Amino acid sequence: MKVQEAISRLSDLEVNVGSTERLLSVLSGSVLLYDALVKKPKNLPGALLAGFMIFRGTSGHCFGYALLKDKPKVEKSKNIVIKVQMIIDRPVSSVYTFWRNFENLPLFMKHLESVTVLDEENSEWRMKIPGNLGTIPWKAAIIKDEKDKEIRWRSYSDALIHNIGSVQFYDNGKGGTKLDVIIAYHIPFGYIGETIGKVLAPILKNTVEEDIKRCKQHFESGLA
Repeated sequence: MKVQEAISRLSDLEVNVGSTERLLSVLSGSVLLYDALVKKPKNLPGALLAGFMIFRGTSGHCFGYALLKDKPKVEKSKNIVIKVQMIIDRPVSSVYTFWRNFENLPLFMKHLESVTVLDEENSEWRMKIPGNLGTIPWKAAIIKDEKDKEIRWRSYSDALIHNIGSVQFYDNGKGGTKLDVIIAYHIPFGYIGETIGKVLAPILKNTVEEDIKRCKQHFESGLA
């Protein structure tokens, strides 16, 4: 009986969080919960914060917003910028050709479940949510393509997590390739979610940095 009463009270809560922000809250909470309970030492405050974010997303109710007459109009955001440079002991043409086919990226970028090339310019990406909690899809378009020099892409405007990437290729004069990679993710957290963004930023940044560095291992091990 008490359980039914609790469920009834939860259903009576006002939905004051938008659908996009609800999804981001569940995503944030899931990542935080995984990080708090799986990694050592366990982080009880982090687990409690994760529980709040998951509740906020699933119920659609934010107690902070409820205390205000109007939902804050200013939405803060968190930008995550990853920059990696490396030397790969393979010719520029080989490295460029490999990167130009985005379907190759999940071979070393473990945070990506898949990339499907739709045509010469467009592709569909799926990023894994830590803890095997699902994936986040988006579509992207190539906005610059100079053979053996640079590839640049960006996500469509309706992507849940906006991102833009650039890969530049240079001959290092020794038959190898100097690779400059920049990938930026823009996560539109709401006013209260800004704190969560600060927690998620280093997790995503470290993961993507390690993935890009794995590109060198992939080439020089003879897999590409």
